[in-house]
Amino acid sequence: MANPPKFTASTLLNYSPRKTRSIIDVIRGSLLSYALIQLKSNNRPKSKKIYHLLVSAASNLKLVESDFGQYKVSTIVAEEAQKLYRTIPRSRGSAHRIARRWSRIKVILSPLAVDSSSEAETITTN
Repeated sequence: MANPPKFTASTLLNYSPRKTRSIIDVIRGSLLSYALIQLKSNNRPKSKKIYHLLVSAASNLKLVESDFGQYKVSTIVAEEAQKLYRTIPRSRGSAHRIARRWSRIKVILSPLAVDSSSEAETITTN
């Protein structure tokens, strides 16, 4: 049997990876339909961006909403992307650097594994 189709999507967020991980830890390993419901009801600032990323990954797989229950978010990772350094003035003419962090989110959607043993049991019991 051939490898099941997977899809990887990636996007940049102007949001630190630490804050992004608190959002994506909730949906890692869950069904795609459940993950979308969780993100839609979450009131964190960047939940909407992650929601649109999952919808985009599903549409790239050419899925319709009825197929969302057959796929799961197998891997979702927030990595550190670029940093923007700024300075903030302090007393006595000195300055401190501030790092504005960006995060890169990578998503892998994969179909649910079909358990052939359970299908065989239902056939033999009928």
